[in-house]
Formats: sequence, C-alpha cells, structure tokens
Amino acid sequence: MIQHIGNTIKYYRLKLNMTQSELAKGIISVSYLSKIENGYVEPSREIVELLCKKLNIIWSDKEDKQIFEWCNKWFKALFHKNIQETCTHFKQIEDNMSLIANNGLLNLIEIHKLRYLLLKDKNKAKEQYNKLKEILNLFNEREMYYWLKFSGYYYLTNFFYLKSLNNFLAAENYLEHSFYMEFEEKYHLHYMIGLSASFAKKSHLAFEYTRKALDHYQKDYKLKEAAKCHILLGYTFLQMNGFKQALKNYQTAKKIANHINNKKLLMKSVQRIGDLYSKLNKPQEALEYYLKSYELQASSNTKTLVPILSLIKEHYKKHDIAKAKKWLEKGIELLAEAQVETIYLYELKVYEQLIKGIKLSFDKLILHEIIPFLDERKLYDKKIIMLQLLADYYFDNRKYKLAASYYNYALQIKNKLEMDRDNIYEIVSHME
Repeated sequence: MIQHIGNTIKYYRLKLNMTQSELAKGIISVSYLSKIENGYVEPSREIVELLCKKLNIIWSDKEDKQIFEWCNKWFKALFHKNIQETCTHFKQIEDNMSLIANNGLLNLIEIHKLRYLLLKDKNKAKEQYNKLKEILNLFNEREMYYWLKFSGYYYLTNFFYLKSLNNFLAAENYLEHSFYMEFEEKYHLHYMIGLSASFAKKSHLAFEYTRKALDHYQKDYKLKEAAKCHILLGYTFLQMNGFKQALKNYQTAKKIANHINNKKLLMKSVQRIGDLYSKLNKPQEALEYYLKSYELQASSNTKTLVPILSLIKEHYKKHDIAKAKKWLEKGIELLAEAQVETIYLYELKVYEQLIKGIKLSFDKLILHEIIPFLDERKLYDKKIIMLQLLADYYFDNRKYKLAASYYNYALQIKNKLEMDRDNIYEIVSHME
C-alpha cells in the first residue's frame, strides 16, 4: 500500500512536469516527499490529501481491496492465457478506471494491458508498447520486471527473436520483484528465455533454460508445460541436425499430448515431426504428419497457415503442382477468416507465384519486401530459402550471372550457420 501511494504521487507529479520541491513546498520537506515516492515511509492521511490536492487529484482508498482483487484475477488469467477470463476481468477494470486512476496499480495495469492486447489486437499492442516507452523512467523494479517480460512477448510476436531474448534475460534480473505466483513466474520465464533463444539460434542458452523449466515441470507433474519443453528441445536439436534426439523429444511430447487429450499440443508435436522428416528428405512421411497437423488444427479450432504452408512446400518440392495448388487455395481461403502473420503471408505470396505463374514483380517482392523483413529480424534460415528461390527464378530466365550471384550468397550464409551449429552441437551433446 505504501508503494502504491508513492507510485501514484510520483506518476502525477511527473505528468504535470512538477519538481519535488514544487510539490513539497508548504506541505513537507523534499527529502520526506522522496521517501514517500520511493515507498520508504507511509504518510498520514492528511499529508496524502494535501499532496493530492496540489496535484489536482482525489485520493480514495475505499475501493482498494476490490481493485486489488480484480487486478490479481486479471493478471493470473493473463499469465495462464485464459482468454475468456482475461476479457471478463479486463472489462471489469476498464469500467472502473475512475477508481484506479488515482491508485498505484495504474502502471501495472497499463503494462499488463500490453500483454492483453498482444493476445487480442496486435495493432493496438504496438500503440500500447510505444505509449509505455514514453513513461519507462517512471517504473519501479516490480513494474520493470513486467515491462521487460511483456516487451519480450511483443518482440517474439513480431519475429524479433534476438530482441525478445534480450528482454526476457533482462527481466530475469528483476524476477524477485514479481508479486504473484513466484515459482510459476520463475520457470515460465525460463521457458520463454529457452523459446526465444532457440528461435534466435542461441542453442546453448535454449538448452540451459529449457532444461531448467522441464526439470521443474516434471517434478511438479505439470504435463502440458513439460510437453511444450520437449517440443522446444526437439526443435533446438533439429536446428543442429540432431535428428535422433529431436525425434525422441517430439515423440515424448506427442505421447503426453495424447495422454492429457490436448489437441493443440498434439498438433504442434506432429507438425514438428513433419518438419523433421522434411529435413531428412522423406516427403511421404512429412506429408503424413503435416496432414495430421492440419486435421488437428481444424478440430482444435486453431487457425494458422503453418500446416497448410508445409503441405504446399512439400508438394511443390515433389513437383506435385496439382496438390500444391489445392493447398494453396485453402491457404488463400484462410486469409479471409483469420489474421495471418506477415512472415507466413509473404511465404504464401511467393508460393502463389511459383504455383500459378511468376509475375514480373517476383524479384521485387523478394528483394524489396521479404529480404529486408528477414534481415531486420535476423531470420537467416528463411533468407537462404528465399535467395535460392530467387536464384532459380533468374536461372530459368537465363540471367545466369545474377543466378550464380544469389546461389553463392545463399551458400555463404548457409556455411556460416552450419559452422556455428556444429560448434554449439558439441557443447550441447555433452550437456545431454
């Protein structure tokens, strides 16, 4: 409660561009105001009212208990990604913002709103992120933890994996200041560090943190979370061509998903097994698992282009253009029903041209839209694929010099990635 009073006074003082001396004048000393704002002392009701009067706000603690209860429920629902509960509690809070406006929970609510909007409306999430950046200097250590954690989510959602990883790692320094579900917060943060590290190709970090999370979830019999860790470990092994270890982790996740009857987890498990067989150049097995992933998607009410794109690519790789076209049409249908991530939309655009006929703008699409998008996010694996497709395009159009240039460029990136992965694989193999 002391910290909430201090946060509120500091928030509105800075909002009015008022110095501590200006606010304290005629009421208390500057040093005493500083102690109030930093939560070191609890001021009397009279002092609080005088400070609030000068700030032109009205302090009321009558509803504090109710507000804390609402917020606590909302924060927990967000943590567990319970969408229905999240929306219910958020509306409750939003309808009573007049009570919260003068409460120290204001910053925490605004910070958690970023996480809420990432689940509900990603365009508004960007606005909220920029808004929070403007008041970053007002955050105390607790608020800083949630700001860094949700910034990690923000960058992860937008495919900036390295930035996401850096924010999650920075949040770990403030972990002790989280105020609910202490152990759940800790191991969930470890999982998120592992996830972003894996996507950012920082395999050593990915293994270290995912194993920490997995050990905890296994001891606590949290099967769903353990399965997610196995999928992540499998994905990290697959990046380094550790096919046997990857398959073992994916099959473990699949077994758990079946046991707890979780279709979404099962979908992710079989999708990843499909990816493994695709990398092993076993198209029949890959297609079997991708099809199963698509069927599970439909039955679990999940709308994503991932299994459809995988089926398009695999059929195209087999030169089965008729079947690739069939799945392409399903992908285009999905665009009208669901919000599709930019990265998957780009891939669909590329394969639409490859399957239906390449237009003159094909090289511009790759060079001026897709490659800058991938470079900004350091998504080099996908960049290699796009460069190879571009080189094929130039070769087919008898632009052999350009084709050779882009084949070589793709090869250089590929060799560098393979070298880095071989070095990491040695380290990780010893960890296992």
